[in-house]
Amino acid sequence: MAAPTGPSQLARRVIDDLIDFSGETESDGYMAFFKQQQISNLRGFINRMREEATTARNEIGQITALIAEMEALGAEEHYDHILELRADREATQAKLDGLEALIKDAGDQVDLKEEEVEQMNG
Repeated sequence: MAAPTGPSQLARRVIDDLIDFSGETESDGYMAFFKQQQISNLRGFINRMREEATTARNEIGQITALIAEMEALGAEEHYDHILELRADREATQAKLDGLEALIKDAGDQVDLKEEEVEQMNG
């Protein structure tokens, strides 16, 4: 048998595979199953981004401590290094801000998808 060639045939095959995999025969059932998979993937993503955010926070703390130690030495030869470290700290803070925004957006998506699943399940 030839593989599906058109978009509607491909969509039908995907739906048939979802029905076979989930055991659901009603559209709400396999759509709820599909949404649950998305929720699970988003939660995994959130956990990974939280780990990255923790790493970024630790890095900021280490850089800040190193800057303080170098400033305490007061030697002018360290001035360029201190500037570079401050730039690194700012870049890491920007990364942390981005990660926190991603975590918030993914959390909002999870909430939305959970509401959709609740509506589907009645």
